[in-house]
Amino acid sequence: MAIIRNLCLLATLVVATTGCDSKQADSDPSPSTSSKYILTSEPADAKTPTDIKESVTQPTLISLAGRIEAGDVEPFQAGLASFMISQLPDATHAGGDPEHAENCPFCKRKLKNAPKAVVRFLNDTGEVLAVDSRELLGVSKGDVVVVRGVATYLEPVNTVQIDAEGIFVR
Repeated sequence: MAIIRNLCLLATLVVATTGCDSKQADSDPSPSTSSKYILTSEPADAKTPTDIKESVTQPTLISLAGRIEAGDVEPFQAGLASFMISQLPDATHAGGDPEHAENCPFCKRKLKNAPKAVVRFLNDTGEVLAVDSRELLGVSKGDVVVVRGVATYLEPVNTVQIDAEGIFVR
């Protein structure tokens, strides 16, 4: 079951980032292009993927917090400005214990069932930028980020898609 879920997540990432048109943006954005996506302060009122699943019925501008992580699959789409994030544990429930989620059956179940989010940085024509997110944004697997952009919940694959305009790394 976990293998099927991971394959579905990977398929979602590929479909969400490549779309039907194979054209790609320039692969060498200038430093000013990279910096235009980096937020200097954390956006307020960041939501979780579960919050978005439960409240967003049409594309909505939001802030989304999560960890760059996709379970057993690679969260980054090589060569594209797209990656997956997972929901963070509930900090109020954990009482400040960073290992709480690993030991709490309630937290484990909640995080396992939470939707993942596909984050995409698009060019002016609506295509995913053809530069690796790790290079463009200086992020890596495990980073906790807050992304600002337009979110849509994709119910058939239990995934949030966010077309990002900026990112803040905590």
